[in-house]
Amino acid sequence: MDTFPKCSVCQLQFTLKGPAPYLLPCLHAVCETCVTSAAGGVISCSTCQRKVNLTDTRLPTDVVRQKEIFHLTVKHRPTELLCTNNDDGNQALCWCQECEEFLCEYCQNMHSSFKLTRKHVLQNFSDMVPTVSNIPAFCSIHKHHLLYLFDKSCKKLICAKCRFDDHTHHEAVELDVVADTVTKQLDHRKNELSKLQSRQQSHMQSIRQGTESIHRTQNTLKETIGHTFQSLRSQLDQREKDILIDLESQTKETKSTLHARLNTCEEDWKTCTGLLDYINTILLYASKSDLVELESYVGDITRTYLETAAPESYVVPSAVFNTNSLSKLKSNISVFGAILPREVEEESVKDKDTQTDDDFIEDLEMKHKMCIKEKETTEKRASKTMDVLLGVARECGVHLLKSDVVDRSMVLKCIHLKFDKDRVNLDYVHINTEGDLVNRKSGTRPAGEGRLKKYEGTCSTAPLPQAGCPQYWEMLNRVSLDKPLTETNLILEVGVCREEQRDVHHYISKQSRSYSMAVSRCTTHGGICRQTWKEGRYVLCLPDTLPNTAGTSHTLHYGLIYDDTRKKIVFIDVKENKVIWTIDNVDPSQPLWPMFGVYNSYLLTVSMTLVVGSDINMTEEKKAIIVKALS
Repeated sequence: MDTFPKCSVCQLQFTLKGPAPYLLPCLHAVCETCVTSAAGGVISCSTCQRKVNLTDTRLPTDVVRQKEIFHLTVKHRPTELLCTNNDDGNQALCWCQECEEFLCEYCQNMHSSFKLTRKHVLQNFSDMVPTVSNIPAFCSIHKHHLLYLFDKSCKKLICAKCRFDDHTHHEAVELDVVADTVTKQLDHRKNELSKLQSRQQSHMQSIRQGTESIHRTQNTLKETIGHTFQSLRSQLDQREKDILIDLESQTKETKSTLHARLNTCEEDWKTCTGLLDYINTILLYASKSDLVELESYVGDITRTYLETAAPESYVVPSAVFNTNSLSKLKSNISVFGAILPREVEEESVKDKDTQTDDDFIEDLEMKHKMCIKEKETTEKRASKTMDVLLGVARECGVHLLKSDVVDRSMVLKCIHLKFDKDRVNLDYVHINTEGDLVNRKSGTRPAGEGRLKKYEGTCSTAPLPQAGCPQYWEMLNRVSLDKPLTETNLILEVGVCREEQRDVHHYISKQSRSYSMAVSRCTTHGGICRQTWKEGRYVLCLPDTLPNTAGTSHTLHYGLIYDDTRKKIVFIDVKENKVIWTIDNVDPSQPLWPMFGVYNSYLLTVSMTLVVGSDINMTEEKKAIIVKALS
């Protein structure tokens, strides 16, 4: 049983009749077998890894553990105990502490009958508990004398005869006095150790809490790092796709020309090969008269082919992959995203992460005014300071639409929107592991109580704030048609609406207090168009968004601006660098919620990525388009 102590070397349990336990200097126990068979006279305690040289150290018998083993055997293995009074092999039932004997039922009765042992206290096994024995032991030298004195000089127990024989001039005290003193010392040490243990317990709890805190921080940062690098990978993947599309577009015409030339050359080669084969046949089988008759016919055909100019080698226009700034990009990646200690992190990212957008804009305005004031005397210094400010602003997703004007109306905030995962309508769509909204049911994620039940998409996690300046975000949509669209089939939809309009219908285009742009097949133009809607009314249709053919795969990149000060909403086609539609007189009195929908999974595949904050590539051309749309 696991309750029995074990040898700290061989790990075998001690038993009452087995090898005796010896006490190591580390207070762990080792069995007699391991002591006698120790290789090189050295024992290594497996519990604390301390080595003991037996040639220099005498190990005492561990009497405490012997008594512990005795009581554990009585409690857990009483059937193993036999009567030791007569050694008759009978099952023992009780224990006599004075005689130190196990007694069977017969010996128990006899023990209580004899006058000499009648007053001995017999303990039944079921009633036995660990107790301190007050019965003194007999001297090993003077067999019939009790050990009741302690020699302080020799540090050993002695009897009365020993006191007068070999310990006459030594200081000796009674055993009870020494035992009481040692007991008090042990109680004191016990209390001190208990206090130390409590402090260690508190310290361990503090370490565990710190470990849990570090674990939570690690998980949070791991999620942030994963999202950040997934976003970077998505951008790199999309950039790769765009470059491959450009490459395909550039090489398609050249490959078509080369293919036509190759077909022509192959036909000429086949004709020439046929003529050669026929001439070889003539030379093999034709008679002289046949040769004369065929010479004119074959000669004319041969001259015709020989006079035809042989095709020259075609020089293929070369193309290169522009890796300009690649080394700089690699260098930036190698130092991007270092994990900093919290105190360093808070100091180094204070301006970007702890300020609100309004505080940051006000700070930018104030420093810009200071720069303008300083420009009169230190123009170079002011320009450098402004460059630093604008660099930090771009990292925060804040851009100046006009570099020479810093006021709220000319500051564009690329806000940090998120798809609301808890409200997504899982009957039609779901958000995949990459964070994209796709037009497929979720096979694993359970639906929440607050999810949208009609609208085939999701909304943002929060409404648009009253920022007092233009707010901007983008949607990158990858669309693949499985089959041509034949009816008014909706592909995707983006826009804004009031809270109560979010889940009224499968789409928000026809809802009041909503402003949206949809991509769908148009019966008027017979193709796939971009359609705009304002407060439930159809406004505009722009044709030729993408080909309506099976297997078509295309990327649609749109941007949306909301300016509560100018009361405007603007839809932008990012790839075409043009404004799709500008809505005036938008009512900003109630919050508007960004909405995102993807549709018709049986006809096509749609994957929508939300591009926000510093992930947006804000070019000067894009700024110019936004300024013109807001003017």
